[in-house]
Amino acid sequence: MDLVVTTPLHPAPDEAQAAIAAAGRYGLPFVARERRPLSRVVAAAGADAALVLSSTKAVLVAGGAEHAWSPGMGALRMKRVLARRAGSRADATTHDPFAEAAGIEPGDAVLDCTAGLGADALVAAAAAGPRGRVVGLESSRALAAWTGEGMRRLPLEPARRVEVQHADHLAFLSAAAPASFDVVVFDPMFRHARAEPGGFDVVRRLADARPLAPEALDAARRVARRWVVVKDGAPGWDLARLGLVPLPSARGAHRYYARVPALGR
Repeated sequence: MDLVVTTPLHPAPDEAQAAIAAAGRYGLPFVARERRPLSRVVAAAGADAALVLSSTKAVLVAGGAEHAWSPGMGALRMKRVLARRAGSRADATTHDPFAEAAGIEPGDAVLDCTAGLGADALVAAAAAGPRGRVVGLESSRALAAWTGEGMRRLPLEPARRVEVQHADHLAFLSAAAPASFDVVVFDPMFRHARAEPGGFDVVRRLADARPLAPEALDAARRVARRWVVVKDGAPGWDLARLGLVPLPSARGAHRYYARVPALGR
């Protein structure tokens, strides 16, 4: 998808500057709105879609439809993790399967190799706390820009600690120093689709559909200090393909997780 970055119809000066900076971060063209209809902005740039950035929203406009970025259930999951860390009774019986599988500790550096809409990265940032760091990689430039700029505009403190980069995860892992992240996470796009939240179809169109390669898993084990976590949809065929055994899960779970130790452990 050829994407152009622009602003709302009547942007404030700081919104225009922020949109220009966002285009530079993700290597995308910026086109001034100049009070033109969005269709004319996209057509003049020879693009397929537009990322419209205001001070509070990142809206992807494609195929005549508008999609405001949201981490979905990620925001609620993040709040539950924070509540559990604070010892809140209200969330004493709730748990997040991803957070438990990843075993993220305060101060951890976490690498999410398949950021998508950033829900797991947001949960990881809550678990890692103010001293932690989360880097989310996304091979789709359009999806990386949409999620990265949406995260910057999310009024939740853990989002400030999520850095979304447009990068191929195998190339990033190959260049990364050994044991440079505590936990490395993979959540590949499930090839066996099931019912998804409304609007997820645009994510599926943008995302990289390639299955996780064994060499990427090996590279991740070199980069991890503790372990690598791989998520799969039920019935877990991709975990089986990689020779991974899922962690125990609740009966009827729709998501499975496998934990692979780092090479140094």
